[in-house]
Amino acid sequence: MLHIVLLDFHLFATSSRPLRIIRITLSLAAIVGLAGSIGYSRQLAQLRHTHAELREQVGLLEVEDPTKVAIACVSYSEEDIPPGVDQAYVWQYRIHIPANYGPCYKTQRGLVTADSPHGRGSSGGSWSGSNSEAKEVLATIALIHADGKWMFCRTTGGSSSTATMPDEFGLDALEDLVIDVPVKPEHATRTFETDEAICLFRIREKSLAKKRNGDPEIDLYQGLVVYLFSDKHRDAFEAWARGKAESMQEATP
Repeated sequence: MLHIVLLDFHLFATSSRPLRIIRITLSLAAIVGLAGSIGYSRQLAQLRHTHAELREQVGLLEVEDPTKVAIACVSYSEEDIPPGVDQAYVWQYRIHIPANYGPCYKTQRGLVTADSPHGRGSSGGSWSGSNSEAKEVLATIALIHADGKWMFCRTTGGSSSTATMPDEFGLDALEDLVIDVPVKPEHATRTFETDEAICLFRIREKSLAKKRNGDPEIDLYQGLVVYLFSDKHRDAFEAWARGKAESMQEATP
């Protein structure tokens, strides 16, 4: 009887040994898989971080509809500021210009509104003819302090402009001013219709400008604004800027 029990135990031990080996093998495989998954997740997180940094540096311009204007922000490092400049604030954009869109740039400096190209003071602009094919341009807008004065500089494709900012317009602390841009570094590409007037840059004081008698101006602030629009809508834009229409679309025939 004892012999039979020992034999049964031997058979049970012999039959359970492969099961233990299988369990151990599966456990090791799970541990190896878990370690590999952790390592892969870390690599993926690092790649995403690197991609985000590169995207911020070069500006990932995603053109989903080539018939529309698309704008992406490009980061600008302080290391890129040339010598001789005491201080500088720089905004850069990659802009997709659709085919048959002649880009026009209009700058208003002095007194500006909070949401239109209307203003009073100095103004200037540049434009170019449309191309049969779409193209991409790099737009740079900078406020540069050198030789005791603040200068405004704009370069967009082959055009550029420079102007001296008024002494009464303080630029030492940007947080004290209102700044409007078409797209921010943390956002993706932004798309605009070809019949829109795009505010590329607006900087203004928070409080209304004062008249000579001390009374506040109506809807006017010390500042500067830059607009981009198509040459097909140049007359409509100018009508809007002169206050003869509530929008460029309203002034378009």
